[in-house]
Amino acid sequence: MLENVFNENVDYLYQVQTDLEAVEQLKKELAEYKNQEKNLKKAIVAEEKSIQEEITQTIRKRKNEIEKVYDSQIDANKNKNRNVKAKRDRAKLKRVDERVSIETAELSEENRQLHVEMRTLFKAQHVPSFCLSKLFYALFMPKHIWEILVLFLTIILTYVGVPSLMYILSVNVFFKESKQVTFLCTLTVSLTLFILGFIYILMLNKVKIKYYDTLLEGCNMKDKVAANKRQMKAIRNKINKDKDDSVYGLDKYDNKLAELDEELNQISREKQDAMTLFETETKQLLTNEVNDRRLGKLEQMKADLETMEEQMTVLDEDIQNSSLAIANNYGAILGKDFCTPAKVADLISLMEDGTADTVSEAIAAYKGAGR
Repeated sequence: MLENVFNENVDYLYQVQTDLEAVEQLKKELAEYKNQEKNLKKAIVAEEKSIQEEITQTIRKRKNEIEKVYDSQIDANKNKNRNVKAKRDRAKLKRVDERVSIETAELSEENRQLHVEMRTLFKAQHVPSFCLSKLFYALFMPKHIWEILVLFLTIILTYVGVPSLMYILSVNVFFKESKQVTFLCTLTVSLTLFILGFIYILMLNKVKIKYYDTLLEGCNMKDKVAANKRQMKAIRNKINKDKDDSVYGLDKYDNKLAELDEELNQISREKQDAMTLFETETKQLLTNEVNDRRLGKLEQMKADLETMEEQMTVLDEDIQNSSLAIANNYGAILGKDFCTPAKVADLISLMEDGTADTVSEAIAAYKGAGR
């Protein structure tokens, strides 16, 4: 039998070639199926991801819409609350001022009378009106710490600031072109200090000493006014520290604030209930809506994949069976090396061009050619 096969003509090789090409075609079809399977699996993964993303975005969007509705109501409530509190604060401040005015009325009236008495006294004694000023008492009759400080600063300004200014003006403006600039500058500064000192001594002798008793009485009045002001300030501080607002008649504002607080609590409860309902029911409904709309396509793709895998299984079995048949029918005779389409085609070419008449001669010629 083996010898008969080797004596076969080219028709035998045609049959071998046909069977080998049939197996190769099956392998190409299997490779194409595998490529399609790969692409389909990617498409399924992408579709699953797309569905999940749509579900997530839909849920997030709907949740944000619900929260936005309630948050806008909460913001509106808080704005009303702030406005009512502002009105309450203004009303309280007004009533506090009224209360302070009432409780300090006697002190305020006493201060007004003291000012009138002081002006009347100074006018009756022909004391210059500028003697009523705080600066005059600070310069000529300092008694309190702040008056002593004003006097000290005035001395510094008089004996340091003014001479320095006069010196700079003398050097750069008044006597800029003079050859005796140093002498003139010294003279100018000295003259300035002399004039200021003369004015102070003149005021001291002509005003303070002359009207000393009246000025002293005015000083006592000023002290009384200052003491009344400190007492008025203490009364205001005491009133401001009083936490009892019932005396100010702010009930309508407090009632409105309580109403707004209850409204805010109600909105917060409704929001919480809506969020709970969303998490327990609405979220699943949204998920089902997306799934109902899109899972059909996904299931079809999975069904196509399953069909394709079944076809690939059948095709793979065909390839194995055909390969086994070729190995049994041709491999044992021609050898594994010659059971390929390319080498069988070479053997056919050797027989077709007359180089060999039988299969054995074609194999010998192929080997002899060193292929």
